[in-house]
Amino acid sequence: MNIIARLAISIGVAGVLTGMSLAPAQAAAPVVVKSCNIIAPKLASKKAGGTQIDYIIYGKKPAAQITFAVGYRNAAQHFLRTVTDYGTFSPGVQINHHFSLYNDVTYAGSQVSSCFPIKVKWQDSTLWVAPSSH
Repeated sequence: MNIIARLAISIGVAGVLTGMSLAPAQAAAPVVVKSCNIIAPKLASKKAGGTQIDYIIYGKKPAAQITFAVGYRNAAQHFLRTVTDYGTFSPGVQINHHFSLYNDVTYAGSQVSSCFPIKVKWQDSTLWVAPSSH
């Protein structure tokens, strides 16, 4: 099997395992998540240490707020929560932020089941909303 076929299979399997979709609406999002994971607990704790999301804004204007939907599953439940990042975020620059999201649940590994932008409020007050989230 050549490298391209292996890569295509790997991407397909990774998409199924993580629950993420490469649907056209997702591809059109002005924010691309580069990395998203749950932080390991602090020493002597069983609670997750929060959520790390690293992302890049594409386009030509800065953002003021970005809301992400993040799915996580532990032994007791499957969660889907949102978190909003506030600030001035320039396009083309990778943003690495730690959130307290999921620091109240029992840690079950760093892998999230989904992590994607659902809303962006630009500095000029216009909005982008993911098609499936209205």
